[in-house]
Amino acid sequence: MINKVASITLGCAKNQVDTEFMLGSLLGTKYLVVTRPDLADAVVINTCCFIDAAKEETVNTILEIAEMKKARPDLKLIVAGCAVQKYSRELLE
Repeated sequence: MINKVASITLGCAKNQVDTEFMLGSLLGTKYLVVTRPDLADAVVINTCCFIDAAKEETVNTILEIAEMKKARPDLKLIVAGCAVQKYSRELLE
């Protein structure tokens, strides 16, 4: 079975490069990169929290995909990036 992975990149150009690196590591594996989170088995959100607007966008995006996960309990939500490093406890809640 092929697992489908979607990504959402927030913030700076470095995050875009990091996301491309993550997705590139999936080439030749049992994972297929898709562009639509609603079609994915897993969603990777590469976060940013450098400024307040980015932090708000990060929280809203995580909550949006978490809401999608309620309807699809098998959906995997993977959160990466600087918000994870800075707010790991809060994000787990």
